[in-house]
Amino acid sequence: MILEVSKTHNLLFIFLLFIITSCDDVSSDKPADYSRISGYAQGTTFSIVYQDNSDYSDSIDAILTSFDKQLSTYDSLSFVSIVNNGPDSCYQLKNHDWFYTCFHYAEFFYNETNNCFNPSIYPLVNYWGFYHENEPTIDSSYIRDSLLPLLKMEDNFSLIDSVDQYFMCKHHPNAKLDFNAIAQGYSVDIIAEFLEEQDVQNFMVEIGGEVRSKGVNHKGEYWKIGIERPVDSSYIGEHGFQKIVSLNNQALATSGNYRKFKTYNGSRISHAINPVTGFPTTNSLLSVSVTTDKAATADALATSFLVMGKQNTISYLKEIEKANFKVYMIYDSLGEYEEWSNF
Repeated sequence: MILEVSKTHNLLFIFLLFIITSCDDVSSDKPADYSRISGYAQGTTFSIVYQDNSDYSDSIDAILTSFDKQLSTYDSLSFVSIVNNGPDSCYQLKNHDWFYTCFHYAEFFYNETNNCFNPSIYPLVNYWGFYHENEPTIDSSYIRDSLLPLLKMEDNFSLIDSVDQYFMCKHHPNAKLDFNAIAQGYSVDIIAEFLEEQDVQNFMVEIGGEVRSKGVNHKGEYWKIGIERPVDSSYIGEHGFQKIVSLNNQALATSGNYRKFKTYNGSRISHAINPVTGFPTTNSLLSVSVTTDKAATADALATSFLVMGKQNTISYLKEIEKANFKVYMIYDSLGEYEEWSNF
């Protein structure tokens, strides 16, 4: 039995695919029911299913609200917005632990992916019009000379640890941070870890398509999640699923270039902008899904691989001797969907 708890009036359907079969009871005691909390947060939908007799909806709502106050670029009063809109200065990170950790994660993947993952990409994303409705006017020399220097994270941002105080220093007034390619995954991890702290053994946390699971669903199987077909659509799952993934205490994140786009000179441009070249990606990849232990890692890598492209991603994987993640790519081959996977 699944109990429904709604935390918002703006409830949207979430197309998570649960494929379930019967299983035998392993205990004479009646197990706790599964509860589902669904709602709207971080500009998208979320769905959390867990087995426990307690109602954690208020706690989860508080976590999501607090998270946005630190890391949402859409909240003008959030800490990241204060940094972005403020002068070149050092900002104290007291009571901003999630920002501090997210910055560390982002910095790690910036270095790990040869800058294909870049949390300082905000000025470039904004220039291409993804934070406003106007069609962009693009000047390649301006991108090269004025914007790309702002994307050198090592030159524009740094963390300072001083005794018991921590500071994030911004070294150029026009440098800005955008954690959207990792923040949703990180928030999934935070809620998953909260449930683990409550000794919840079976759960699935999904925010905006980023997922982390533990244990089994209410019929005793590992959580099964559908990766949608990369077709332009009005809502998630409208055209069905390309692949079904079974998660065994794992996280899953998917990044695609087929839903969020802008028009430039009559052509469609992807939101997946290459922070090295300054221009939207033009490779054959349509979507990349990554499974690993943490949703933040899966989120960052899926974004990075979408920017790298299929062949560079395969080369990257060959260089890693013992990767603790798996990759599934859908790409365009002469108008047909093709797949590459090491699942």
